[in-house]
Amino acid sequence: MRTDITAAKRWVIHVDSRLIASPTGLDLQAVGQLAQQLAQLRARGIEVVVVSAGAVQACGEPSMNTSFGNALHETQALAAIGQIALINAWAGGLAGQGCQAAQVLLTHDDLSHRKHYLNARSTLGVLLEQGVIPVVSENGTVASHGIRAGDTDTLGSLVVNLVEADLYVMLTSLDGLCEVRQGEPQAPMPEVSAADPALDRFAHDMTEHFSFDVRSWLRSARLAARSGAHTVIAGGRSADVLQRLAEGEHVGTLLLCDCTPVAARARWLAGHLPSRGALEIIAGPASANRFGEGISALMILRVEGIFQRGDMVICRGADGAELARGLVNYSSQEIQRLRGQFVEAFARQIGYVAEPQIMSVGNMVSSGG
Repeated sequence: MRTDITAAKRWVIHVDSRLIASPTGLDLQAVGQLAQQLAQLRARGIEVVVVSAGAVQACGEPSMNTSFGNALHETQALAAIGQIALINAWAGGLAGQGCQAAQVLLTHDDLSHRKHYLNARSTLGVLLEQGVIPVVSENGTVASHGIRAGDTDTLGSLVVNLVEADLYVMLTSLDGLCEVRQGEPQAPMPEVSAADPALDRFAHDMTEHFSFDVRSWLRSARLAARSGAHTVIAGGRSADVLQRLAEGEHVGTLLLCDCTPVAARARWLAGHLPSRGALEIIAGPASANRFGEGISALMILRVEGIFQRGDMVICRGADGAELARGLVNYSSQEIQRLRGQFVEAFARQIGYVAEPQIMSVGNMVSSGG
């Protein structure tokens, strides 16, 4: 299954804070080395999203002359200070390799709010199309759960779903998942199903032995698997680790998912979100690419219900049969004004253009014949 890695064209790479931290703050040399590897991936035609921890641990606390406590608001203040240094380090390191970086601050709450989810998805999509490397970090100034738990690895797995990545790479201080026997860690497992129940015991034993939250790593890999992505857990300090992965070398532990990103997203859209309204549409003959470009304003005959951007909406034919469902890019009130219009008229009708389609093909699933 390592051939699946060599074929993957969109990677989300989580960088553990320990890999870029030093006793005095941020390890700029470590960031620079990782930036060089990211540039090599881009040269291969691979789209890359970086999820970087470290605003508090690696940047915030060492820059302060006074001792901060453990109160949430004090940690949030440290994140605000450290975030500047963190993104500057990544931007500088990537610029040195001829790559453009962009900062994207997210929280877990952002990705559970459908409108925010769509906004973040659209932004990241544009950045990737333009060849920019987004650097995603926990927005520690407003986050509460993640900043306390250091749970940016879970945030990384949610970003996998957000951008429909093919591969999730977790760069850690360990070389992969392994069994611990009689207090001694064994060689890392090369390949295993993410759903294998034996991994729970391995993750528990590794957490106890190494004092890293390996259980959180496993949780993240399983979330990524639900989005249709394989996960690799590998040592971030290994020489040229990303390049070697791209070449199919057996580096780290490969955690296999059981479905493709398209199938996983279709399952999520079809079964996990309640519908908020409906669109009656004009649809051509049934075919594999019937909605290959999504649902345009020109296809819409009637709008039913009241809904907002990001809500789940059903698309029906004139006979009332469901043809598709997905997340809309505009509210019901806006679609009323846009139906039957070309995209060139959107700004004149509602004052802006969010997306050229009312429902983008990546946010919908066909449900009719």
